[in-house]
Amino acid sequence: MTTAADVAAALCGPPAPLPEAETRVPRRSGLYGWWSQPGVIPDIQGPPHPTTAELQLLYVGIAGSLFDRVVDRHVRGSTGASTLRRSLAALLLDSERLQTRWTTTRVVLVRDDERRLTAWMRGHLLLTWCEHPDPEGVEPAVIKLLAPPLNLDHNSRHPAREIVKAARSAWRASAGPRP
Repeated sequence: MTTAADVAAALCGPPAPLPEAETRVPRRSGLYGWWSQPGVIPDIQGPPHPTTAELQLLYVGIAGSLFDRVVDRHVRGSTGASTLRRSLAALLLDSERLQTRWTTTRVVLVRDDERRLTAWMRGHLLLTWCEHPDPEGVEPAVIKLLAPPLNLDHNSRHPAREIVKAARSAWRASAGPRP
């Protein structure tokens, strides 16, 4: 079985631009890593890529189907269905002038801004992935090894933790009082 160190090493492999990754991500279970150039998200600094220093790791996730999670939920989905999209939108709320609204259960971006966020992701993010039969079993150790700033679980000592938590709080308040 692949160890957490093996998964972390695979996630630190050559990242694919998102438009390319969308056609290559498998439908098997595993973990994935989102990368960007430093400074793309204000006040967030992630660990540098081991061979491509102009990239930083932002987030590590798990999936029963990498394609379904990464492409259908994170890229083609909405902030209502994706923690990654909500975190990105919260951190980009002011700089990208994003607008929010309430659904019956949560704050989401307005439709046009969901499209803008998707375009932003396609233009700024890169992806790595690693197939694994038990992603939940290795996720905590992989996050501890890689310390991606947008992961709050299993990453309590990251210096960006309070920035991400404050952005998420501002995100919830941005749509006004709950109807």
